[in-house]
Amino acid sequence: MPLKKTYQPRLAALVVALAFCTSIPVQAYDQLYVFGDSLSDTGNNGRFTYDNQQYLLYDEWLAQRMGVALTASDDGGYNYAAGGGGAVPALNPVDNTQEQVQRYLAQVNGKADGNGVYIHWIGGNDLAAAALNPATAPEVAYTSVAAAATQVHALLNAGAGTVIVPTVPNIGSTPLLMELVIQQALSPVQGAAIQAAYAVLNSLATPDDASRQQAIHQALSAAAALGSANPQVQQAIAAQLIAAFDSLSVQTDQLTDFYNQSEDRLLAQGGGNIVRVDVNQLFSEVIANPGQFGLTNTAGMACPAGVSSAICNSSTPGFDANQSYLFADHLHPSPQAHRLIADYMQAVLDGPAQAVALNQATAAMARDSRATLDGRFQQLRSGSHPQGSLGVFGGYAGQRYDYSGNLVAGDGDATTHNLTVGMDYQLTDSWLIGALISGSADDQQPSNRYEYKARGLLFSVFSSWSGFEHGWVNTDLHYMTMDYDDIRRSMQLGSLTRTETGSTSGKQWGARVTGGYDFPVTSYLTTGPMAQFAWDYSNVSGYSEDSDRSTAMRFNDQIYRSQIAALGWRLDAQLGRVNPYAELSYQHQFGDDVYRAGGGLRSTQTSFTRDSASQDRNWVNVTLGGNMPLTDRVAAFASVSQTGGLSSGEQFMYNVGLSARF
Repeated sequence: MPLKKTYQPRLAALVVALAFCTSIPVQAYDQLYVFGDSLSDTGNNGRFTYDNQQYLLYDEWLAQRMGVALTASDDGGYNYAAGGGGAVPALNPVDNTQEQVQRYLAQVNGKADGNGVYIHWIGGNDLAAAALNPATAPEVAYTSVAAAATQVHALLNAGAGTVIVPTVPNIGSTPLLMELVIQQALSPVQGAAIQAAYAVLNSLATPDDASRQQAIHQALSAAAALGSANPQVQQAIAAQLIAAFDSLSVQTDQLTDFYNQSEDRLLAQGGGNIVRVDVNQLFSEVIANPGQFGLTNTAGMACPAGVSSAICNSSTPGFDANQSYLFADHLHPSPQAHRLIADYMQAVLDGPAQAVALNQATAAMARDSRATLDGRFQQLRSGSHPQGSLGVFGGYAGQRYDYSGNLVAGDGDATTHNLTVGMDYQLTDSWLIGALISGSADDQQPSNRYEYKARGLLFSVFSSWSGFEHGWVNTDLHYMTMDYDDIRRSMQLGSLTRTETGSTSGKQWGARVTGGYDFPVTSYLTTGPMAQFAWDYSNVSGYSEDSDRSTAMRFNDQIYRSQIAALGWRLDAQLGRVNPYAELSYQHQFGDDVYRAGGGLRSTQTSFTRDSASQDRNWVNVTLGGNMPLTDRVAAFASVSQTGGLSSGEQFMYNVGLSARF
């Protein structure tokens, strides 16, 4: 039977979901709200994957990682997605995201949850309707695109905090496309022909795109054998089936690209905190190399032909458990694919929140350099340094600190290394000026999923003044440059561990003033108050990750302002060969108490921001140190410091140095 020349595909609800994720930190969001179709439906019209009471759908995985429940709206929950849904009532008056969004906003009196995360995923059924009429397909698709973008911005305008908007995967990549070609050409024997096609598809592995395409062609040839008993006619039918399939695949691919690019543009024009996840590109990566994601077959399906995944389970007659399938039925993802979708979305959502850790490197270098300078200041106060004296000093400083458990970046730690050399000159008996240069080389690992190398250079000028018998004031001003090399952001996508890399630079300006008064207690012991105020402004330049994969992101500039005031008490001793001191201070942060970073996928135009949870405003610092004259012109100094009262855990600092006077 020859293939009909005019092929009108009926791609009802032809959306595949493929993607990948990680884990939304508990402190970030208080609820998950979902709008969409069968890909996201958790019970309004069904649960569309096999063994669906046993396995979680992608949005349920995300909800579980947030620590919240996701319940279908028909059962009083916040998942409004419904199988068969479209973006506009004209395509489905009963189930559509326009009505879903309106219903939610009516329930909350037009004020969306600003601490919630929202998913708006629609378009597959709309593209199916568009593909039914090729002449009007762009118009139908664009109507859907405009409606979807309007709905997303309605949520944002109502106060929604973060909206995840996945791209629609290539609608021609589902098994349903093959079925439609067979139905159109072999309608009298379509049932048997489809069964024959799946018998071939499910018997083959598809380790790459080429083998997948070959498997589909073989399946179409098997279906063609039922169209005629004549071998030559069978070959002709097979050739026409294959040509029709390949042509339709190109058409649906183009229509999908048009839909996604149009939506991306409209979403970007309206602005807002939009997490665009490129499921379409990721879907292509899975088909190109399914094995790395733990899948073996991307062309067939686990459920028997004609059985919806909403009612299919592993005990259904004809269920195929011999392979790990991308699809549960002819258009819905398998449970493994749903887990990949969740992993992918999570990885993108967490990206900017991991990048906030870059600001820690500049802050750490400033602390190290100042620790060495403070050792030098202490040495000057306890020793003789007459007018006209020239001093040189150098030292090593480092610290071991925890990344806060309330930073999304993770619960990692860092060890820093800093070398400082400086020179000072005693202008008068009471006034000294100087300058120093510091270099750092740190390998930071904020978490097991994010790490980087930081190489910094800091220039500082400083001054010390003493007066009123026992009073003193120290000041310093610095400028720093930082190179961030080998930034590595890792994620788990099913069985695949993927790492995206990048590099960028940063800078920081800072100033500090410290003053105190030493009351004599004995001839060798003084004590007294101290006060300090430190101001730092850091900027980390935005950067793009190196690859062009679906997970590659771009990050915006980061700005962080720190203003820390300290009040404390000191104890100094002059014991001859060793001059120890101790200091206890209470410190308060007046500056930014959150780290913020923004970004988005390289393949999209939208962007979003993530904040860390509020950081500590108050803590206590204890310092123990001393200096030791080695000769009448050479001395050594050292100190250790320990923080307390930080929710992030302990911060331990140490430094040692030498100085000489000429």
